[in-house]
Amino acid sequence: MFVKCFGLRHIGLENMLTTDKQSELAALSTALVVDAMSSLDIPQRVLDPAIRPVAPVRKMVGSARTVQFRSQPDASKANFDFYKQTLGDAGGHDCPVIVLAVPSEHHRQAIFGDGSATVASTTGYVGALIEGAARDIDDIREMGFPTFSRVVSPATIIGHVEAVAAGVPVVVGGVTIHPDEIVFGDSDGVVIMACDGLDAVIEKAKAIRDWEERLRVGQKQGLPPDQLLEQAGQKP
Repeated sequence: MFVKCFGLRHIGLENMLTTDKQSELAALSTALVVDAMSSLDIPQRVLDPAIRPVAPVRKMVGSARTVQFRSQPDASKANFDFYKQTLGDAGGHDCPVIVLAVPSEHHRQAIFGDGSATVASTTGYVGALIEGAARDIDDIREMGFPTFSRVVSPATIIGHVEAVAAGVPVVVGGVTIHPDEIVFGDSDGVVIMACDGLDAVIEKAKAIRDWEERLRVGQKQGLPPDQLLEQAGQKP
């Protein structure tokens, strides 16, 4: 499942992910993008492999909208306002992905389920990335809403944490994610990219994809390894 974003609501923000760039990335893979970044000497910001899609998903491509949580032992102070406001309003962003950072001691308690996914999809989000737990997996699968999390748990986190900030850098899967950075996830995992230099990454990834396709064509033709590599040419 790939959720496409619609419309450009921000005018004049050249350094943001657009619908066209989202579609171009979705036609690639995280592996191709990481290879392209490596070839261009761009640091590979790949999340901990434990961050996985909670249900089968093709692609999640969007720009990060972040929320930071912390432990709150007093249930009366476990305020979710930052989370609710961010979830309920995509903030005029194109292709937003909601990114939630929960303290490790609460990773057995789910912060995101079918209710959150329903609201997020209604307000324009194209996916969710969670340093913590998700639940209601059957419902999320049926909705087709791309969701990546560290774990899955039926427990609820309500009354145990508070949302302390939105639109701030957060750490997910060992990688610091800044607001508006690109979140690209597929079955292989999740990679984070800055918008700056995105065109070069996309073009290099396309070139690598085309080279790999030439290899496959040669293999189907039954070419021996030396001719296979000669036909494919040098890897970009």
